[in-house]
Amino acid sequence: MDMKLLRWTGAVAVFGLVAWCLYWNFLATSLVVASVLLLGPVYLYFVFFGRPGEVAKLDDIGDNKWHTVDLGAGTLSSDGSEYALFVRRGESKNLLIQFGGGGACWDDNSAARPITPLSVISGYTRELKAYYFKSLTRLFPAGLSGIAKNRDAKNAFRDWNVVFIPYSTGDVHIGNATTTYTRDGKTFEVHHHGRNNCLASLEWVYANFPDAAKVLVAGESAGAWGSACYAPQIADQYPGRKVYCLSDGVGLVSSRWDEIVNTVWGAESAKNLGFEVGTDMFEDALVRRTDAKNRNIIYLHSNTLYDDTLTRFSAALNGLPIDTTDFVDEWASNTKASMKRLSESDIDYNYFLTEWGHNPKRHTTTHTLTTNENYHRCTADGIAYSEWLKRNVIDEESLSLGTGLLA
Repeated sequence: MDMKLLRWTGAVAVFGLVAWCLYWNFLATSLVVASVLLLGPVYLYFVFFGRPGEVAKLDDIGDNKWHTVDLGAGTLSSDGSEYALFVRRGESKNLLIQFGGGGACWDDNSAARPITPLSVISGYTRELKAYYFKSLTRLFPAGLSGIAKNRDAKNAFRDWNVVFIPYSTGDVHIGNATTTYTRDGKTFEVHHHGRNNCLASLEWVYANFPDAAKVLVAGESAGAWGSACYAPQIADQYPGRKVYCLSDGVGLVSSRWDEIVNTVWGAESAKNLGFEVGTDMFEDALVRRTDAKNRNIIYLHSNTLYDDTLTRFSAALNGLPIDTTDFVDEWASNTKASMKRLSESDIDYNYFLTEWGHNPKRHTTTHTLTTNENYHRCTADGIAYSEWLKRNVIDEESLSLGTGLLA
């Protein structure tokens, strides 16, 4: 039976049952429905999205569920609250290191507008209303799906070990500064400590997964920059192993990058990350390296052509007008040009570019694909994103999709 028809059939059956129960016992049924409506959100917030049990090392894990690792002093979120990483043990010796996403902030306006539950449900608008996660969110890791779903028989990575490095510092995981911002006459600090959090997380990874076979360093949105920045350092820890770097939903062109990265966030990219920052930090991380090491990294890059999040960040970052869709097309043009340059460079690079799911009214496409319901659904050249990823990493096939869009 068609899945959509099955859902509608189930919904009709449930509503029919409730109506029948209301007819025969209105009071009892009303109490049951009210309890479900009241306790459902409570269950989701405190149980389903509750913090997983804590472990100190991989050997403490005897199941295939998520666990929390407290990284101790030296790690914190942008608002000064606690930070931790999450891990799930797999059955294979392969390792997925997933860098979380969640926006960024770089000036008084963006720093004063963190993402809140209200901003998430406020609906789509071309003007950004919220910019970054200021603390660990309950959405992770329980909300991770796609490549992170170990009960999905179609997911080729279901038996991999997974380390999820969450993001709550507004600095695409690379900052090393506490910056003071001002809004409405009030000053406040944002701890851009992404670097400390990542280094502590990776130190734990290296100690607990010394013999990983294949390593996939992945990231979405802000985490996509994180994956590109830290993949070389991770590759150095696994010499002789296959290391893949997947950056999903990434790319912003701006003349402000150097100031933001090295002054506002204090990242010192040339010293700490091994590359000089120009106008496209993602591309710079791949091809403007200042070290001479020839690492065995296979870079994988995925984007949708009219990304509804990155286009808005591009407009906010560069002060572009949003009364027309010109800012969307400009971002798309920059993205295609960057992918073309990277595909013609001397790095090992494959891409996935698609205009799947284009909304003509908004002139947008979805943002990321890796850990959500679009993992299997989104296609390029008739091939699903999950299949493209499998063929590159599992089957070790060199495959790029969406070449026709680069013309």
